[in-house]
Amino acid sequence: MGQTRYAAVVVCALVVWCLLPSAPAVATGSAATPVTQTAPIRPAQFYMGVASHLGDRKPRVSDGKLDGEIALTVLGATSLRDEAGWDMMDDPGWTDALKLVPKNNGKIMMLLNYGNPKYQEGGAFPDTPGERKAFLEYARALVARIGPSNLAGLEVWNEWDVYMGWGGGLGWNDPCPSDPNDAPGCPNLYAQLVESLIHPEREGLGVPSLRQAAPGVPIVVNAIAARNPPWTKAVMSRLRQRNVQVDGAVLHAYVHAGNGCPGSSRNPPAGAQVAANCMRLVADEVATAYGQRIPIYVTEVGWSTFSGTGGVSEDAQARILVEMYVRGRATGDTAGIWWYDLVEDRNNDPEEAHFGLIERDPSDPIRPGRTKPAGHAFGALAHFWADCTSVEGAYKDNRVFTLPCPDGERRIVLGATKEELDASMAQGAVLVDLLGQKPDVEAGGDVASLVGRPVGVIADLLPEIGEPAVLEADGPDGTVVGGPAKSSAGPPSHGVIRRFWLPASIAAAAALACGAAGFVLWRRRHGGRGAHRRA
Repeated sequence: MGQTRYAAVVVCALVVWCLLPSAPAVATGSAATPVTQTAPIRPAQFYMGVASHLGDRKPRVSDGKLDGEIALTVLGATSLRDEAGWDMMDDPGWTDALKLVPKNNGKIMMLLNYGNPKYQEGGAFPDTPGERKAFLEYARALVARIGPSNLAGLEVWNEWDVYMGWGGGLGWNDPCPSDPNDAPGCPNLYAQLVESLIHPEREGLGVPSLRQAAPGVPIVVNAIAARNPPWTKAVMSRLRQRNVQVDGAVLHAYVHAGNGCPGSSRNPPAGAQVAANCMRLVADEVATAYGQRIPIYVTEVGWSTFSGTGGVSEDAQARILVEMYVRGRATGDTAGIWWYDLVEDRNNDPEEAHFGLIERDPSDPIRPGRTKPAGHAFGALAHFWADCTSVEGAYKDNRVFTLPCPDGERRIVLGATKEELDASMAQGAVLVDLLGQKPDVEAGGDVASLVGRPVGVIADLLPEIGEPAVLEADGPDGTVVGGPAKSSAGPPSHGVIRRFWLPASIAAAAALACGAAGFVLWRRRHGGRGAHRRA
């Protein structure tokens, strides 16, 4: 009797387990969710963005087009990350410059940042209720001028942990003005600002919240210059404790210097894989501290083409760009990545002056000039996957990634081999150079020019062009090296056992058998009598 009961219970348990939906793979580091959380606002698309400076500079014109129009039309960016600082609100010039973004079907990742001596008694922090109220009023006015529907998100401050803005802001080791016990970088003061923007009623500010001003727009926090685990933990833990719902966390994924990302290096500069690893790592750290997995917004990342230590060649910059966007999107944690920056800065620091996708016109530095190879690569990738919904493949190991798209499946191959390209051509594929420098190769064409490059594959019936592969090594500039690679078992499962789905007929039969077994046990237990009475 005991053995029969045990067997029936095991059968029923297995049936229920099989019928349940497959559990998604959850990255390590996620923790219990807050008691009263709401779901974060998630963008409907992945933003392939670029950082611009339209808001704090007069519009610059090239062939009748503003910088932003070049980014949105020629390069195919879907978002510009820009700003209109608190102290700029009295200058209408920035408004006209930013209007061109929605005019060209793009969205603005808008920075809310920096101080304003008109409203602050000193320092760079909004560190009193009155100053936080004034900052909220500025944020609401900015949203009203731009229009909520034109925003990809609202990023609360820029690199607060190392630079706080107007008036020679407090440095990393200075005490916070309102709380000497606050940690370096003033994370508690930052968290208080975020809370006051979202819940002004808690401080009695008498101003509608930023949520009311920008319904449906993600509010993005964790305003750090690079990976900073103690600061992130302090901010996100406090927001969790205070039950403040935010929609994303920021990372500036520079890895060519000591910035906290494991594997970062300056000589030679670390490459795209290190940046993608850092995106997943920070997503895990945010989830642990906040108790909820929220999207990561990589609002700055880039490599400089200056000639000194830490710089890369123009070809390497282009290759790193493609690999970084592909791997970063494949992590599944990123809502968007914004390359820094669009047009090279006018800067006395030669490294800072060479991050751009577009050079300045040497005869007129106000105007944009030559598009660099990285700009061509940005445009090629942006147009190749513009309507694709995701990138599937192990971000850490694969060279081959699958893209579900409305017209069928596409693929991206990093460092494509001749054998892989020939296999695709045999199926009538069209091959696209994702560096944007070689013409497309159609059926019967010569693939030699694309060997070793990042290649997009478009075909009705895509061939199997190899198992997911582990890269053998990065090149001296941090780029992918072409050639055969070791095979890999594919995307990691993060330790989650995947359940399987039973076909409907088998599932129904199994459920019926489970019910019959339970009925037999019940009959044996109760001898055919009526319902069991409670004692």
